Amino acid sequence: MARIRPQESTWCDKAPASVLVEDITADSNHSTRTLTLERTRAWHKFLPQPNIPKYIALSKLRLIFTMVSLALLITDIPRTGLGIYDLQEYYPMMLMPGTAVRFGPFDYSVVHIWRLNNDTESDNTSSAFTGLRDSQPISTARAWPYQFDTLSVGLRGAVDLLNVTQFPRYLRYKPQENEPTTNGESLVDLSTAFNMLDALIAAAHAKLRPASNSKLKALRFATKHNWVDRIHHYVVSFASTNPAWRLHSLHVPYTSRDTQSLGICSNSAVAKRSPLRPRFCNHPGILKYTHPLNSSLPTVPVWEHIDLRYELLKRQYPTLELEVILLSSQRLSSTSGVLSSTFYNYEALEITALTRGKRCINDSKSSLNTTLCTTVFIDDYRYERDTVRTNLVEWYGVISMLRGGAQGYVWIRLVLLMYGAYTAAGQLAGVQAGTSSRFKSTMSIVCKIPFEVIVYSSLLPVSGYVIAQFLDSSFMDIFLDSYWAAVGGTIKINLLTFLRSTAVQMRNVWILALLVTLTVFAVRKTRDYWGEGLPAIRGLVISFTSTLTVFGPYKETTLRNTDIINLFLIADEGQNLDIIQSNLVGKYNISCYFFDDSAVMLLFCIGVVIGLASTIKILIASRTKSETRDIILSSTPTIPCGTQRLWLASVSSVQFSVRLRVTGMSERTPQKQGSLLTKVGSFHTVIQPNLKWTDRRNLLGKASYNSTECRSVIQLMNIAMMTDPWNFFWLRALGVQLYLYKTRSGLDNSFDFYAVILPFAKNEIEERTGLSSIDLQLLDSASSRDVPMSVLLQSG
Repeated sequence: MARIRPQESTWCDKAPASVLVEDITADSNHSTRTLTLERTRAWHKFLPQPNIPKYIALSKLRLIFTMVSLALLITDIPRTGLGIYDLQEYYPMMLMPGTAVRFGPFDYSVVHIWRLNNDTESDNTSSAFTGLRDSQPISTARAWPYQFDTLSVGLRGAVDLLNVTQFPRYLRYKPQENEPTTNGESLVDLSTAFNMLDALIAAAHAKLRPASNSKLKALRFATKHNWVDRIHHYVVSFASTNPAWRLHSLHVPYTSRDTQSLGICSNSAVAKRSPLRPRFCNHPGILKYTHPLNSSLPTVPVWEHIDLRYELLKRQYPTLELEVILLSSQRLSSTSGVLSSTFYNYEALEITALTRGKRCINDSKSSLNTTLCTTVFIDDYRYERDTVRTNLVEWYGVISMLRGGAQGYVWIRLVLLMYGAYTAAGQLAGVQAGTSSRFKSTMSIVCKIPFEVIVYSSLLPVSGYVIAQFLDSSFMDIFLDSYWAAVGGTIKINLLTFLRSTAVQMRNVWILALLVTLTVFAVRKTRDYWGEGLPAIRGLVISFTSTLTVFGPYKETTLRNTDIINLFLIADEGQNLDIIQSNLVGKYNISCYFFDDSAVMLLFCIGVVIGLASTIKILIASRTKSETRDIILSSTPTIPCGTQRLWLASVSSVQFSVRLRVTGMSERTPQKQGSLLTKVGSFHTVIQPNLKWTDRRNLLGKASYNSTECRSVIQLMNIAMMTDPWNFFWLRALGVQLYLYKTRSGLDNSFDFYAVILPFAKNEIEERTGLSSIDLQLLDSASSRDVPMSVLLQSG
């Protein structure tokens, strides 16, 4: 065992560079590194012995956050996965590789209303009506399918273009005085629903009714409408709009008493893929629905389903004349990941089939031999389907490597953190190796570290998580958008299921951590010297902000807004995509991650937190009439000297604040009786008079730097930062030269001496620490590879 005997000497301005006399007895086969390790182990004699369990208090609130953060961090990949390996896991109905049905296909009856006294003498205002919805009797209709549902956009657009005055203005977001204000739960009288749909069918037939089945007409138009569907849409709607564009076509198929098929997609009616054909005619393999007459039969295409329902209504009302209008809507959207490397193209197809049955008789009282018709029933039936096409699966290897590597890094970091705490616990008096007391001390040390520092201060895993998030975050927005869709205005959300499905929203915390690092870096660049410590963000601010984003995708039907803000006709010539590219330049539904739902919600939550912090600060300042500290941007008061070399891969962008125990006088530095109330981090405690919070230039060179309290804080910070895997590799594999100095407490006119381990050579001391070279005396030096871990943790 090496024995190091300090040479008796007095402090003088011309002290020798080294005052250690080595007396090492070693075998010839001892390696140089072994000898160095044995020699540097004796550095403990010159250093104050920290005692983290004794001098740093354990906050119960911090313990709770530590446990929660630890559980979320360790289980991130098991909970949320590495990425999208198989699209079918999210969308069972695959169409082809990379393409799937993300929503539907759904078909449902909105309402079927008929007149009770259906003679021709009755008018609509005095008639009584009854109705069905999915074979269930109803006395009122919902406002949802005519004002808030996405299928209502085309319906209201056609109403405006055809000037259907019977359609209530309040259902078009234009309520007049004394008209009701509606939301997604509002109801409409059956008579109102009957009359407005009857008037729409009449107006469409008056303008588009074909003379024969071979001369179809179509009304084609585009709409731009608001899209407020989720909380993150609603909360930002006051500052920015979230518009969506849709293409629509209104068709009136030819019908007569002998009509057996509407022939809307018939090749004999119009040329194949003619613009007069509805868009859904070009999707023979996708839009298939259960046979309406016999569910045991195979599924049928949507146009055949429409024909079968037409046949069913003819059987139900054999004496009536039936008229049909078809309104089809299409929304093409595209979202890309970072640098457009990943893409998500999705298409929504929506169809509304309105049918009315009329009883017509000749007017015997009129000399003009006119025909009087009365509408007996109105049937509203709808179809929905949405597909997505993405190349995200092709990026699974890259994304899984980034996210898996980051998760592996975190797991290693936690193992090394336990190792560092276990090493520090072994140096405590009365703690024996392998005993339960050492394990208890280890856990106590780990729980006293602000866990936000561990989670957010490692740039390598944070960067990996952020890149992976940029690549695939938009997919989760698209998935959640369809997963919690409100079909027919009905949605069932279980809170626990919702939280599990939106767990991936918490991944925004990595983007927030990177933004914090860049922000703190920019703030520090404004000043080279900070008298009250190093600027940093409070860790709980990051956790609180990212938690708020989880609720962004939550859907509430009463928040829905689909008001049309732009409407215009489209010429019949040209395919849909051609029209989009030529006539709707700059209006196509294109977005990228930075302007997607989750990113917008993150920015909003940041704004909310800043606003709350500013409000709280103003209120506190107005009551106390004194200056208050920033709630978000704070400072880390005690920083080890030389962190730019000791903490290579970690950054102290998150505030490292601890609460010191009230223990009375320091064990290392005798002082005059008395104490000073000083704030450390964000807590008050009684500590040594000279232990102020300052940056590294002020702290080094004071007698208080040698106090057990201060050294305990520095050791705790080193445990947190040096056990970062890259830092650990940097210090233990590559190595940094460390120097053991004896310094005089010259900054506070004290004649006390103490030792300190710094990563600076003698000729760098003045530049790096602000102390004169005559204030320090070099005792020994060694590489960080060769010193014991317990000694390394006391560096700085």
